[in-house]
Amino acid sequence: MTMSTILFDDIRPYCDQEAPAVIERLLSSAEYRYVFGKMMPDVKPQEFEQMMLRCKSTGEFKHIFGYTAVKAVSEKTTFSLSLSGRSRIPDNGAYIFISNHRDIVLDSAFLNLLLAEIDYNMPQIAIGDNLLVKPWIEDFVRLNGSFIVRRGINMRELIAQSQRLSAYIRHTITQTKDSIWIAQREGRAKDADDRTQSSVLKMLAMSGEDGGIKSLLNLNIVPLSLSYEYDPCDYLKAREMLCKQRDPLYKKPVGEDLLNMQTGIFGYKGRVHFAIGTPLRELAESIPADAPHARQFTEAGKLIDVEIHRRYRLYPGNYVAWDLLDGCDHAGSHYSEEEKETFVNYLSAQIAKVEMQDKDEEELKRLILIMYANPARAYYATQDPTNV
Repeated sequence: MTMSTILFDDIRPYCDQEAPAVIERLLSSAEYRYVFGKMMPDVKPQEFEQMMLRCKSTGEFKHIFGYTAVKAVSEKTTFSLSLSGRSRIPDNGAYIFISNHRDIVLDSAFLNLLLAEIDYNMPQIAIGDNLLVKPWIEDFVRLNGSFIVRRGINMRELIAQSQRLSAYIRHTITQTKDSIWIAQREGRAKDADDRTQSSVLKMLAMSGEDGGIKSLLNLNIVPLSLSYEYDPCDYLKAREMLCKQRDPLYKKPVGEDLLNMQTGIFGYKGRVHFAIGTPLRELAESIPADAPHARQFTEAGKLIDVEIHRRYRLYPGNYVAWDLLDGCDHAGSHYSEEEKETFVNYLSAQIAKVEMQDKDEEELKRLILIMYANPARAYYATQDPTNV
């Protein structure tokens, strides 16, 4: 165990020498075995245990459970899973992939799977500690290459933790030479209005020499655009947004994140596409080196956003939602009547799943339509800023 490993002991992924003990803990968790039994239903319990015990390193574990299990999920819950843009990162180097955020678990898990299939290294994954609702979840994600982002702390702690997190990420990129995935904002954009938070970029840069754009560009940031034909959690997101409309102080009940994780993993997603964008270094010439850091981060965030938006892969449902929301058919050439009917029926089925007091079906419908329409609006705004 190196000094750098010890410095980041409570947030880093587990290392090889820790793997056997962590695997024993996981095997003692009935809930862990149940969840992975559902993910890998063709594997018998005894065979599953033997697979676990054969893993002598984090790399072996990541290959079996970060690849094989996720592959099984993709085959059962997607129509297709694809990746484009590999030519924009021609070498298997160390990159920070910054993406929009749709699914708590599968955004990063699918990225790992897709990169492994082109013989690229699986990146380390940033995950908020608010999602580690069970001890086995923390054990699993850290064994599978995740590092922890501390949340729900006071301002003084937040600054110190941000500096430490920034130092860990920079060490991982420049010294360990591992890639990293991080969302462009804290939490998922429930309405699919994907915008990079300047605070994320500020955190990444603060461990660098100048703390500004130069420090940011040294981290090999690559925008990544994620597109899901169907979001199994759309009705849960709509319910949460409606609750927050009614009560701005609304807090999700205990177990809500776990429900979102399970729904996202096992729900049907249709076609899923990941598009690797142009590295930020190649886009950032327009950012003045002598500008205030706040302006630099704002401009860098806009560049990342445009790159994500212009590489969305749109599906019929995106266009149908856009037209239904605006009460017109300006996108009608992108879908058939049959595809429209399919999406409208899907929408009704999702709304029917919502359980809440004073259920407002019309508002829930509007909120879900916004989720599917926003990517189309953002995509076309990158083509013609007047067409939004």
